[in-house]
Amino acid sequence: MTFPLKINVLNYHLDGYGHVNNARYLEFLEAARWDFFRQHGLHEVLRQAHFVISRINIRYHRAARLGNELHIYSQLYKVQSRQIILKQRILLAENSALCATADITLVPTNADGHVFRLPETLLNPFQRLVEYMRLNTQDDTQNIRF
Repeated sequence: MTFPLKINVLNYHLDGYGHVNNARYLEFLEAARWDFFRQHGLHEVLRQAHFVISRINIRYHRAARLGNELHIYSQLYKVQSRQIILKQRILLAENSALCATADITLVPTNADGHVFRLPETLLNPFQRLVEYMRLNTQDDTQNIRF
């Protein structure tokens, strides 16, 4: 089971219009990814491969405002030897209204910053988690449209 990361919107998260600044969503998503991988015991694997973001596709649906509690759900979507794709959703806690959706592509890099193929020892834990998430119908994210 994966638990969402919970974030309370504070005044320094806001822009001049009184809603969460678009750039802050990227920070929220980053925190949620690390929390997701920590929950599933994969944070050490991430450090071994030096994963970096190669692509983020984010869509804003609804403004979050001061005092809102946000729940950020993460799902490992696809794992390949040269990339890992996650889907993330940010919802208002009070009514589950969708604030933002994002597709994130991570690539493993070596010490020189070049993308490389993950060895099986690093690839397998991610593949097992993808399979687990597909089979586990009791996951809290089952009602969240990814």
